[in-house]
Amino acid sequence: MRTPSGAMSGRRVAGTGKTGRALLSGVLAVCLAGSMAVIPVPAQAKPKPPVIPSKGAVERAEQAASAKAAQVKAIENQLAAAGARLEQLGVATGIAAEAYNGAVYKLQLAKTEAAQAAVRAAKAQQTLTTQRQLIGRFAAASYQGGGDVAQLAPLFTADGPQQLLDSAGAARSVSAAMQGSYLRYTATQVVTNLFKVQADQAVVKVKQATDEAAKAKKAAQAAEQAQASAVTAMGVERKQAITQLAVLQNTSTEVAAQRQRGLEELARQRAAALAAKKAAELQRRIAAREAAERRREAAREAAEKARAERERREQEKEQQKDPGKRPPKNEKPDRPRDDDRPTRQGAGAAIDFALDQLGDMYLWGGTGPNRWDCSGLTQGAWAKAGVYLPHYSVAQYEQVRHIDEDELRPGDLIFWSVDPDDPGTIHHVGMYLGNGRMVHAPRSGKPVRIDSVYYWEPPDFFGRP
Repeated sequence: MRTPSGAMSGRRVAGTGKTGRALLSGVLAVCLAGSMAVIPVPAQAKPKPPVIPSKGAVERAEQAASAKAAQVKAIENQLAAAGARLEQLGVATGIAAEAYNGAVYKLQLAKTEAAQAAVRAAKAQQTLTTQRQLIGRFAAASYQGGGDVAQLAPLFTADGPQQLLDSAGAARSVSAAMQGSYLRYTATQVVTNLFKVQADQAVVKVKQATDEAAKAKKAAQAAEQAQASAVTAMGVERKQAITQLAVLQNTSTEVAAQRQRGLEELARQRAAALAAKKAAELQRRIAAREAAERRREAAREAAEKARAERERREQEKEQQKDPGKRPPKNEKPDRPRDDDRPTRQGAGAAIDFALDQLGDMYLWGGTGPNRWDCSGLTQGAWAKAGVYLPHYSVAQYEQVRHIDEDELRPGDLIFWSVDPDDPGTIHHVGMYLGNGRMVHAPRSGKPVRIDSVYYWEPPDFFGRP
């Protein structure tokens, strides 16, 4: 029996299913392969060759970097040198200011000397005139007794009594009393002439001192003006230098300025640390000296106590031998007089006054009440303690008791000089506060302030009012 064609077809397919799937897979593979063949594949990019500077280019770059670093260093050194230069100008201004104070001080001395010389000369002239009149009365009495009036004429000439006594007639008529008066007259005349010469010389000294004071004032004004001009000019230079630093360092001007301030602050801190170290050493030496003084004082008191005990025992023995004998009065031995006691008492008042002026600005020639120079401040401070000091640091050192550095006590004066071996070159003075610190009026542009004794350079001389 024949099967339907559809059924037959179904069987073929079913019988050939594995083969069909294989054919189908092949067809699909071919189609996919054809499809992939038409997708474009980009070509791989070739790497660029590296930039390799030549040896010469490297050397030139290194040289440029080195030159830039050298420029940066040079500008930093320039800024540091500018600060040092300003400090030097400040010192020069202080020296010139104290030189002016010295010239004024010497002028005052010259005026005082001239006034005293003028008084001496006037008194001597008055005495001479009185004696001349006395001789004249003697001569008149001689004339009335029979002398020649012509003999009186020499009294009214320049040589006066000398011509009178040189004449033979006068020699016979003038009494022994008149001769004694004349001898006193001649002696007074010599002294009067000497005093006149001294007065004239004193006037010349006043003139010279006046000229010197005027020169010193002009020099001080010039020094202060130079300092002020330098401050302005260096301010401009500083700003320009910091701008150059910013360009060289590829930073902003603000960052460059901040770095420069940091470098300057670091230098200041290092200087302050060194000053503090020196101040601590000074305080150690002062403490050691005071401890030695206390030990000596204790030994002296122990020796006095032992001596008093020996004397007491000896007196008891004598009393036992002779009960009726009256014991001697026990007198206390004289103790060394403390010459520093008035200074110690006055130092507190002087220190308090100086500290009250903190913040007042410096003014050369200033003696208060709100502006001071260095010697004006110490003069005003010790005046509160009843001690007069001249307005001149050299003269202040001359008039105080000289001490060593390790003898310093609060209130003592500290001096700086151009030549550490010559106190005549002193140009700055401050007041010691203790613990290595002092109060002073530093220089133009700075206020009265507290600093380390070694904030600047070591002091040279020390004194106690």
